[in-house]
This record gives sequence, C-alpha cells and structure tokens, in this order.
Amino acid sequence: MQKRGPTGKPPEGRRTEVEGNPISVSQAVHFAWRAFKKRYGLFLAILLTIFGAWIVLEIVVIAGQRFGILLWAVAHLAFLVFFASVEIGSLQICLGLYHGREPRFTDAFAHWSLGLKFLAGQVFLLLAVVIGLVLLIVPGVYLGVRYALFGFCLAAGEANLIRSFRQSAILSNGARIKLSGIFAALLFLNVLGACLLGLGLLITIPLSALVATAVYRQLSSR
Repeated sequence: MQKRGPTGKPPEGRRTEVEGNPISVSQAVHFAWRAFKKRYGLFLAILLTIFGAWIVLEIVVIAGQRFGILLWAVAHLAFLVFFASVEIGSLQICLGLYHGREPRFTDAFAHWSLGLKFLAGQVFLLLAVVIGLVLLIVPGVYLGVRYALFGFCLAAGEANLIRSFRQSAILSNGARIKLSGIFAALLFLNVLGACLLGLGLLITIPLSALVATAVYRQLSSR
C-alpha cells in the first residue's frame, strides 16, 4: 500500500516521481546556444572529422571494388563503429560543457570501448522503432521516446547497455509527451539544416545535441 503523509496525500517526493520532473525548454535552449557559441570550433572540427572519415570510406569502397562484398562490409562496419565512438564521445563533451568543464577535441575519440556498445544500442532502438511504426505508428513513437536517452546514460557512466535502456525508461517516465514534442522540434530543425545544402547541419546538429543534453540533465537531477 502506498504511504501517505499527514494530510492523507502521498508524500511530495512520491508525487514528483509519478507526475514527472518538469522540463524547462527555455533553459535547455539558453544553455545550448551559449555553449554552441562558446565552443563552435570544437563541434565544427568533430563534424568535419566525421565527414572526412566518410570520404575515406567512399575512396576505400570504390578502390576496392575488385575485392567484392567482403571489403565493402568490413569498411562500412569500421566506419559505423568509428562514427558511434565519436558520437558517444561528443555526448560526453556536451555533458562536460553542461557542468562547466572545458573539453578538448581529443575527448571525442577517448572512449572507443563504448563505440561498439553504442552502435548495438542504436541498431536495436532503430529496429524497435521501425517495427513499432509499421504496426501502429504509436508504438514506434513510444519506444523511440522511452529509450531515446540511453546514449546519454552510457556517456554519463552507465557501462551496461541494458541498464542504460532501463535508465532511459525511468528518466522519461512522466515526461514522454513533452519529450515527444522536443524531439519532434529537433528533428524538424535538422531537416531544415539539411535543406540548406546540408551546411545547416553544421549548426543544427550541435544545437540539437546540446538541447538534448540539458533535457537529460534536468530529468536525471530528480
């Protein structure tokens, strides 16, 4: 039976857990814009590095066509692991900026051990969302929002992939409607960035990651 306070109502802490922690979008946007302006050069260097790795991938694939599907598969897998490793490193950079630290460019490449784990989690989440969308659309959106923060949980120090998904589910509890709106807005922002010959993504991707970082920290503070 649920414990109640002197007034017959659940204790304040319990009500907060059920109702969810409010998310301040304005605070998240303010932090994102301030951090983006301060360290734009860092984010630009990371994005250009990823773009350079993609060019190397294309060169390897084209030059190695005579080796068949095996080289193609190995090259793409290596790129995906590299990309996932840089992604998780970038999330850790965003978390560091949120806490007032001064991350360096090399920090984006300091956590290779998490790259394969993060990639596996992304593949699992993508499959779950696609299957949910094919079935009734709503289950796909629900799963996407429920587990969207698993990468931040990994970046923040949760080494177990399954527990990072569980932690994401806990954090999103009570805030999934608002999270859906935030993620939809960030998706639309990146679509606009892609429409500007893709150059807009150099701005919208870092901003989106920083906004999501602030949202994650607001939820994890409860």
